[in-house]
Amino acid sequence: MAGNGKNEEINQAQHQGVLIDTSLWIRYFRPQGDEEVKAQVKRALFGERVFTCWVVKAELLVGARDEEAFEQLSKDLEALEEIPITDEVWLGAARLGHTLRRNGLTIPLPDLLIAQIAIVEKLVLWHADEQFEQIKKVVPFETKAFIK
Repeated sequence: MAGNGKNEEINQAQHQGVLIDTSLWIRYFRPQGDEEVKAQVKRALFGERVFTCWVVKAELLVGARDEEAFEQLSKDLEALEEIPITDEVWLGAARLGHTLRRNGLTIPLPDLLIAQIAIVEKLVLWHADEQFEQIKKVVPFETKAFIK
């Protein structure tokens, strides 16, 4: 789902870049993947600061089809700016999970870490995972959802 005009311009000025979740990278890398997703990710890679973190990198690398694909993907991901997962991020993710659980949501730890990084670093989280939209209802942060 694409943004629209004025609100997108305002959001562009406020955020520091884009963090792309594993769910969207999978759609991007899939040979028969969604062409709109591929086009938007390519535009971001050339026009935005695109970040990653070890949670996303590890999730992607686990799914590599063979050793050669693993090495190539690892090399490709090195081109992105990496957000370190500090003690503060871990604590923040734990607090986020605690808050969400008190609101009836149980979210897997990897998604808590990814959301916490986006929140702390003021990044727009691009994703194709409904859980991030659920988190956003309790703890607001900026997302761009590609959910069909």
